[in-house]
Amino acid sequence: MLTESYFPLGIQAETGAPISSIDDDSLAAFSAEPLETEISDEQLDAKAKSHLGTDDDVSDANDLKQTGWAILFGPGVEDDVKQALKPLIEHRQRQVANDALFKIFDGTASYVEGETAADWLAKDDKFIPMADVDPAAGVPYYVLIIGSPEQIPFEFQFGLDLYWAVGRLWFPTAAEYAQYVKSIIAYETEGSVRTVRQMAIFAPRNGEDRAMGLFTDNMANPMMLPTRTKPPFGHDQHFRLQPFLGDPATKETLDNIWLGKIPKGQPAVVFTGSHGMVFYAGDGRQAAEQGAVVCNEWKGGDTSPKRSHYYAGSDLPAEAQLHGMIHFLFDCYGAGWPRNDTYSRQLKRPAKLDEAPRLARLPQALLSHRNGGALAVLGHIDRSWSSSYASRKLGPQMEGFRTVMNRLMSGNRIGHATDKLNQRWAGLSIELAEDLQKMLNGLPVDPDQAKSKWIARDDARNYIVIGDPAVRLRVEDMPVLGE
Repeated sequence: MLTESYFPLGIQAETGAPISSIDDDSLAAFSAEPLETEISDEQLDAKAKSHLGTDDDVSDANDLKQTGWAILFGPGVEDDVKQALKPLIEHRQRQVANDALFKIFDGTASYVEGETAADWLAKDDKFIPMADVDPAAGVPYYVLIIGSPEQIPFEFQFGLDLYWAVGRLWFPTAAEYAQYVKSIIAYETEGSVRTVRQMAIFAPRNGEDRAMGLFTDNMANPMMLPTRTKPPFGHDQHFRLQPFLGDPATKETLDNIWLGKIPKGQPAVVFTGSHGMVFYAGDGRQAAEQGAVVCNEWKGGDTSPKRSHYYAGSDLPAEAQLHGMIHFLFDCYGAGWPRNDTYSRQLKRPAKLDEAPRLARLPQALLSHRNGGALAVLGHIDRSWSSSYASRKLGPQMEGFRTVMNRLMSGNRIGHATDKLNQRWAGLSIELAEDLQKMLNGLPVDPDQAKSKWIARDDARNYIVIGDPAVRLRVEDMPVLGE
C-alpha cells in the first residue's frame, strides 16, 4: 500500500462514501509492468527548463500576431457546428493577420484514429518535433480542438498541450457553439466589461470529511495568506479575494456568485475546490451531473448526497452573470472523464467509468449560457487527488497554482497561463522515468515512492482547458477595487 495517503475529491452518489483510491491490483500491475511516461528525456530535460511553450523568436506569447492560432476539427464534426464557429474563426484570422500563422486543420489534415500528438505533428511533411514551439513551422501556438473525446481523445490533447497552448470545445448542439462564439466576440470587442478585479474562492468542509479538511487547510486558506516570500494570490494584480470557505460554501452562495450578488460585484475569476459527484456507469444521471460541485449542505459521513446538496449545470440561474469569467473547477471529473479509469488502465479488465469518454456538463453550461457565457473553464479529467496540495514527498502544487492564477489575473491568455501545470507533469515524468530505468537495471527503488510519483504525474497531466485557449481577461479595463 502507499506509505502516503492520497485522497481523491469525489463522492459516490449511491452511498456517500469517498470514491476509491488506487487499489492493490492496479499498484501490483504498475510495479510489474510500469506505464510508459509519454515524455522521454530526449524530448525534454525538465530540470533545465523554466517554461514550456514558444521558442525564443516569440517575444510575447500573448501576441497572436507572433504566436498564431489554429482550429483542429475532429473527424465527423457536423457542418452546422463548423458554420456556428465561422465567426470565431474569422475573428481570430483578423487578429493574427498572417496566413502563415493561421491554420484550419480538417479532413485529411485532422486527427486520425490512433495518432499520438507526436504522430500528428510529424505527418503531412510537417516534421514538427515535440519541442519549443516555432509557430511558423506549421502548427501555431494556440490550438482549439473541436470535437468530443471520442473523436479526438483526451490523451492526444494532453500530449499536444505539453508545448502548445491547447483548449477544447464540445457541445451537444450547434446552438451552444454559436452562443459561446457570440459571447467571446462580444467580450473582446465591446467597449466595457462587466466583471471586476475579484476572485471568488469557494470550498466547503463537508463536516469532518478528511479530504476537504486537507483541501481547505492546505489549499483554500493559504490562497488568502502571504507566505514568507510571496503575497496572497492576486495581490500584485490588484485583485480582491472573496472567500466562501466552510459553512458559507452553499448552493445559494454559488447562485449569488453566478448572479454577481456578492460584495464588490461580478468576479472575473472563480475558484471552486470541492468533491465532485460520481455516478456508476449506466446511471441515467451521469452525463448531466457527474463532476457536479458538492456543496456544504452535505455534511459528510456515509449519507448519500441529496440533489439539493450539489450544483450541476442545470442549476445555473437564467439570469446568471457569467460573461467574461474564467472558472477553475477543482474536483474529480469536473472537466470530464475517460471511458476507463486512468489508474487501472494496465489491468486486463480496467475499471469502466462510462460507455464513452465525456466532457462534464457543468463547464459546457457555464460556457454556453444564454445570458453570456464564461470565457473558459480549467478543470480535471478523471480523479483529482490530494497530491496536488498536500504531498509531503513530492511537494504540493501550490506555487504552480499561484503562477497560473496570477497569470490569468495579469491578463495572460489561458493556454499560455497554464503551462506551469505542464511543467510539473514533465518534471514528474522525468523523475519517474529515472526510477523505472533503475528498476529495469535491477537497482534499488522504493516502490511506494515510484507509485506515488505515478499518481502525482497523471494527476498533474489531467488538467484541460475547456474553451478557446486564446481567451484572456481584459484586466486593463477593470478598475482597481477599494477595500
